[in-house]
Amino acid sequence: MNRALLIWIPVALTFPLAACDMSRFEPVTVAVYPSTHSCSVNETKLDCEKVGDYLRDTMKISLDHHIDVSYTGADPPASKDDPMVDQIANTVRAAGFKDVNAARFDLR
Repeated sequence: MNRALLIWIPVALTFPLAACDMSRFEPVTVAVYPSTHSCSVNETKLDCEKVGDYLRDTMKISLDHHIDVSYTGADPPASKDDPMVDQIANTVRAAGFKDVNAARFDLR
């Protein structure tokens, strides 16, 4: 086989993969700030009750995309009994999202 062809085949096969938008496979994280009762997605702060609509209507996230909802900036850490993360996760589910995880890190 031609040596030049052997070099270009892997390059030709790699190029379409490089053009793929892999961010569509990464989970979206909703950061919940319990001290201010606010949320953010990709550094956009918004009312927690509007997170689901924002993800669906503004960001155009597909309804089967994985969404993580977690506390951020809790000092001291939020109580494990605090229902806020679950409430926000339910709000996101109510907007139609199917794969929503209420993540609990650093909780007392």
